Amino acid sequence: MIYLDYAANTPVDDRVLDTFVEATKKYTANPNSSHHLGVLAKEEIDKSSEIVAKFFKTNKENIIYTSGSSESNNLVLKGIAESRKNIGNKIIISAVEHSSIIAPCNYLASHGYDIEIIPLTKEGIIDLDILKNTIDDKTILVSICAVDSELGTIQPIQEIKKIVDNYPDCIFHTDATQAIGKVDIDYTGVDFITFAPHKFFGLNGFGALINTNDIKITPLIHGGKSTTIYRSGTPVTANVIALSKAFELATTNLKERSTYIKKLNDKLRQEFKNINCIHINSPEYSIPNTLNISLVNKDTKKILQELEKKEIYLSTTTACSLGSSPSKSVLAITNDENLASNTIRISLSHLTKEEDIDNFLDIFKELLK
Repeated sequence: MIYLDYAANTPVDDRVLDTFVEATKKYTANPNSSHHLGVLAKEEIDKSSEIVAKFFKTNKENIIYTSGSSESNNLVLKGIAESRKNIGNKIIISAVEHSSIIAPCNYLASHGYDIEIIPLTKEGIIDLDILKNTIDDKTILVSICAVDSELGTIQPIQEIKKIVDNYPDCIFHTDATQAIGKVDIDYTGVDFITFAPHKFFGLNGFGALINTNDIKITPLIHGGKSTTIYRSGTPVTANVIALSKAFELATTNLKERSTYIKKLNDKLRQEFKNINCIHINSPEYSIPNTLNISLVNKDTKKILQELEKKEIYLSTTTACSLGSSPSKSVLAITNDENLASNTIRISLSHLTKEEDIDNFLDIFKELLK
C-alpha cells in the first residue's frame, strides 16, 4: 500500500496510542470531582495543557478542548459574531478557507452579517492590499488559514496581524489545522488558533481552539463544568494527555522532517514538469507536505480509481469537500474551472518512503498513457 493522503488524516503514532491507553486505564475519575482521584486527573490535564500553552505563549486556561477543528472554527466564528454584534457585523475570510469556516459564514450571512472574501494573488497568498481596503471599524473578525488545505500555501500571518492591529475591536483567528507539525509559523499576537491532532499522528475526534488572550466569546455548548467556560462537557483526561503527546512529537525534529519531505516533493515536481498533461498548482511558497496538480484532458476520476486498485491512495480536493465540486483553491489562483475540476492532491509525511514515490511515479506515468 502507498498512502499519499496525509493531509486528510494521519495514522496514530504508537507512542500516542500507548499514552492514551495508559491514561485511560490510570485516570478513571472525573477531573471535575473534588476527591483525590479527580484531583489527580485534573493535575494531569493541567500538565499536558501547559506543554501546548507554552508553545503558543499563553496560559493553560486559554485552551478550549473541542471535538475537532470543525467545532473549533464554528465556535470562534459564531462566538465572536454573537459576543461582538454591538460593535459591528463584518467578518473577513480568504478565498481558500476550509468548509468549516465557509459554512458558518454562510449561516451568519443569512442572519445579517457582512461576509467579505479576500482573493489570492497568483502566488496563492492572500491579497494584502485588498485586505487593507476591506477591513474597517465595523470588522469584528478576520479569519485566515495558516496553510491552505488544498495547495499547501503558507499565508503571511504576521503581515496580516499588522493590518488587523490597526483595528482594536477586530479579532484575528487562524485555522492552523494544516500547519501544526508541518511548518514553523510565528503565531505571536494571533487571538485564536485552531488545530486537531489527527492531522499530526494523534487521535481522531478531538481538537483545540487556543484563546490566546482569554477573549470573551459566546459558547456553542452550554451546561456542565469543563476546563473552560467557553465549552461545556466533562473533560476527557486521556484525550488531553494524548493530544499533548502528539503535539510534542509533531513539533520536535520538525526541520529534519521537513527537509526529508521537501526532497520527495522536489522529486515529484521535477518529474511532473516533464509531463505535458500535468499542471502544477501548488506555488513554490507552500509546505513540502502538499503538492497539488491538475490533469489536462485526462479522466482524473478514472485515474484515481485505477490507482486505488493498485493500493495507491490520494485525494482530489479536501476530504471535507463535496466530491463533485471543483477545487476552490485552484480556481482562486488560476481562474480556470477545467484545472480546478481535475485536481489531484498528493500529501506526504516523514513516513513516506522514497521507494513509494518511485513506485507511484512508475504506475502514474503508465496510467497517463
